[in-house]
Amino acid sequence: MSQMRSEEMNLVQLFIQNDAAHDTLHELGEVGALQFKDMNSDKSAFQRLFVQDVRKCDDMLRILRFTDDMLAKERIKGRNRGATQPGSLQELHDRLSDLEKEMKEHNSSSSLLLKQKSELDEHQFVLKKAAQWMQHKGSIGAAPTVWGDDTGDMAGLMDDAEGQSKQGRKMLGHISGCIPFANLKDFALTLFRATRGNMLLKHEEIGVILDPSKSEMVQKSVFIVFFSGERSKVKVDKIVDSYGGTKYALPDSQQEQQALLANVDERLRDLKIVIDKTDDYRRGKLEQVVDSVPFWTTHVQKEKAVYHTLNKFNYDVTHKCLIAEAWAPTAEMDQIREALRRGTAKSGASVQTVVNIVDTHETPPTFFRNSKYTKGTQAIVDAYGMAKYQEFNPAFFSVITFPFLFGVMFGDIGHGIMMAMGGALLCVYEGKLAHLANDEMFGTLYKGRYNIFLMGVFATYAGFIYNEVFAVPSEMFGSTSWCSGEMTDDPQCMSYPGTSPANMTQKWLRNNIAQAWDFEKGMTTKEEVTWEVYPFGTDPGFAHTANKLNSVN
Repeated sequence: MSQMRSEEMNLVQLFIQNDAAHDTLHELGEVGALQFKDMNSDKSAFQRLFVQDVRKCDDMLRILRFTDDMLAKERIKGRNRGATQPGSLQELHDRLSDLEKEMKEHNSSSSLLLKQKSELDEHQFVLKKAAQWMQHKGSIGAAPTVWGDDTGDMAGLMDDAEGQSKQGRKMLGHISGCIPFANLKDFALTLFRATRGNMLLKHEEIGVILDPSKSEMVQKSVFIVFFSGERSKVKVDKIVDSYGGTKYALPDSQQEQQALLANVDERLRDLKIVIDKTDDYRRGKLEQVVDSVPFWTTHVQKEKAVYHTLNKFNYDVTHKCLIAEAWAPTAEMDQIREALRRGTAKSGASVQTVVNIVDTHETPPTFFRNSKYTKGTQAIVDAYGMAKYQEFNPAFFSVITFPFLFGVMFGDIGHGIMMAMGGALLCVYEGKLAHLANDEMFGTLYKGRYNIFLMGVFATYAGFIYNEVFAVPSEMFGSTSWCSGEMTDDPQCMSYPGTSPANMTQKWLRNNIAQAWDFEKGMTTKEEVTWEVYPFGTDPGFAHTANKLNSVN
């Protein structure tokens, strides 16, 4: 009867020895039949006895979440090799702290190495593209001999240098690097306006690469800007920085460029080896704990629950024991006493925990014992209001009435079958999907899987009553019992004397008027006039009428 009415409850008082408190609470938690009262409601969270242990558990859960994110990022899955026993809480905390420190150091080193690699990749692109653009002998500062279509532009730059010194006429300045492709158009326009056209910009797209400054993939382009004069150099330098460009060294002579390119290639090879070694080491450390993380997480959550509950106990300084009060179902008292006995034996305490049933005038809490089939409905009913102690439980009938009323509202054969199939799959594979129950989105569907199945079944049933499949009227049980002047292809409807399909827009029921009345003699045949009724459910002829809603209601 516990599902129809809340169970009878007792207020119990526990006297637990200090040494046995942790193991006793752990055994009571496995039973799950006690609701403890807070005996320290006048104290803040920082004044309680086991606040440091709760903080330690919170810190370990944070590290375990961090480790779990690392495992997901590295796509490392468990190999069912068995979990490592955590040992004491302090040992597990020390181990997790060392693991977090080591992983963060490796992540920092890996980020730095990847940044260096992306810088070298960009520098390599700059050197290779610059070698293609400047196919000429001598230095960049000398007048180029082969510039393709840009010979005139370079000649203009040399003419602009006529007013400078002899050394200035020999040399042209240049800045090279990489810039986001999205900024290239504005970058070129700003350069043109700032230098009044006294520059030459060469650029080429290199695709999506890792941006060293943002540590994210960005589509970039290689560029090189030629200019004359120190003032132009200052302007170009500032413009490159403002548009998120990165500048790289480009020597004047071809021999120096080739030497620098060879140096960059060698550094890239060495850096790739270091990155691979770092990644392999990090994956190796994570693979050592991948099978233990779920077990450790459950263990720490239980430990946190134990210490959180112990913070509700009152400490008796005189007798050096912990005193607790809790509500317990009367039917569970034997199991509670057995759990207390196991906890005392497990801890090795010399004094058994004392249990007293206290007489009180307080109103006990409401406790309904639910199965996996009724938990979803009970949660829906509790959202509207909790029944009082020993009061009737409306969820007992709502298990059927709620899905039925939903089916009346949602009734449709097609949608109902799809919902019933979805609920059935959740029920059949509930064991394999149990690990997703804590997910915020999927957990709601999983916990209400039996409700979804029943809602789909009743929606399908109501869909047959409404004769609708995906909101389209269905004539699976025969044609409509109604005739109209528009149904010229129905011989039965057109056989009634006096009907004119061209003028008839009203509807009439199919009947046997032709047999009950002799139209030639103008007299009755003494046969009873009967009207046809649709064999099952709502007549689909109502689907396109103005009073459809009133008729269905």
